[in-house]
Amino acid sequence: MTISPPSTRIGTVFILLVLIGLSLLNNLFCLLICLSIICLLGGLLVRNAFITVRHATGVWIFFVLTGISLLWTEEGRYLAPVLLIKMLSMWLWIVIWIKWVDFERILSTLERLGIPSTLVHIIAFTARFLPILSQRLRMMLAAQSSRGARKGIHPFQLRNLAGGIGCLLLSSFEQSENVEHAMKSRGFNGVFPLLVEDDVSIPYGSLIIIFIFVSIVWSGVVYDVLCHTCR
Repeated sequence: MTISPPSTRIGTVFILLVLIGLSLLNNLFCLLICLSIICLLGGLLVRNAFITVRHATGVWIFFVLTGISLLWTEEGRYLAPVLLIKMLSMWLWIVIWIKWVDFERILSTLERLGIPSTLVHIIAFTARFLPILSQRLRMMLAAQSSRGARKGIHPFQLRNLAGGIGCLLLSSFEQSENVEHAMKSRGFNGVFPLLVEDDVSIPYGSLIIIFIFVSIVWSGVVYDVLCHTCR
């Protein structure tokens, strides 16, 4: 099934409305329906998105640790299914968005929507440095294991891991500053040329599909708000 990606301003606004609606939705039944629709769209439109989801080990560990931390209190056990399904739905929708539209085209559309170019550049450079940071993190974990660190998740290991991630963030900031100086020395004037162009034709098919999904999500949000008001 080949449908043109929603790479226009309207399509980007629809996708962002879905994200906002999912963040506001607190009804478990509505969230399960939205998650099913997202999985259906991912299977029909962007099949390789689930390969990315399967290999994202760090995200799955984050979900597991978040769920375990919520089980300590009674309120957390009540809210754990809603929060986990909400985070999973938003994450899957972002992965489908990036795989379907393409990352550079998303940045270009956001810049056309009026997002500050500085923020767009930060997102672009951060995405390009993620493989380097993940490689450094693997090297750091290998160095810890070679010094006798136990395998698995332990409080002491998590404390060391947090300190290592902080060092990685500081080194990434220094590296980004060096890249900025290097680009300015080569004539960079603050305009980042993206290697994509605007679409000639409007993707009516994808816009209709996402508009229907936006209507479903926000209907659930309105229903959720009205139910809480009646109570």
